[in-house]
Amino acid sequence: MFTTGHLIWIAISIVLIIAGILYLKKTKPPLIKVIKICFFLGLISEFVKILSVALIVPVVNPAVVMQNGQPVLTYIPENDYTPLLGSEHIPLELCSLQIVLMLLAILIKDEKKKQNIYAIMYPTGVIGGVFGIVFSGAASYAALMGDFFTSARMYQFFLYHSMIVVLSIYIGMCPESGLTFKKWRLALFALILMDIPTFYLNSVLSNKVYFNGELVGATHRINLFSSYVNPLGLVLTEKWQWLLYLLIRFVLALILLILVYIPFRRRPDGTA
Repeated sequence: MFTTGHLIWIAISIVLIIAGILYLKKTKPPLIKVIKICFFLGLISEFVKILSVALIVPVVNPAVVMQNGQPVLTYIPENDYTPLLGSEHIPLELCSLQIVLMLLAILIKDEKKKQNIYAIMYPTGVIGGVFGIVFSGAASYAALMGDFFTSARMYQFFLYHSMIVVLSIYIGMCPESGLTFKKWRLALFALILMDIPTFYLNSVLSNKVYFNGELVGATHRINLFSSYVNPLGLVLTEKWQWLLYLLIRFVLALILLILVYIPFRRRPDGTA
């Protein structure tokens, strides 16, 4: 699962995260200023991702031709080309949605509502950022060791996720974020709301194969939020296995949310 190049990027990410946290702890910039900077960097990151993964492909038309007396489906290119992104690059993963949360934190003026946004950003950024680095989907695009260090996609992916982790931890460090232990419930509710659409989107965006009007397979699958396929790559062949995976996934998310909120179990005055 973990190639040498991936492990090197994990180590680089750890160093960057520690260095970023130490710098922010020493300088103590206003939280909203850090969020504005990260929002700007997040937009640049998405732009770099688009440029890295977009392909110029020919426009083709399906056609059936005869080969050795058998009909064969093929595609005939037209005299036209178009830039395209794969459906898996839609910015609907947990870490990509942090950009939306940053924008909300910047635009919302009501302090209580802003703190509710922080309550969502803090755990989802820490958990999503760490999981993104460890179970990197971008690493699968590297065929050779050199690809890990010559591809702009690798730098974009790991630097962005490292930034998300640093920002999220800094939110937890800042008193103005107003984090309390009981806000893990709000974070869990928000996580469920963000997760539910993926059960539809993963199916809609995947390329399905029908035979005699019946769904028989897929040629390309989408796995936003890992709600269809587990990050460990375990093959699930039965629906009950998938449902069991979803249950385990929910329990794991619940445990992780509570764990990252444990530092806020007591208020500054010592009361629970």
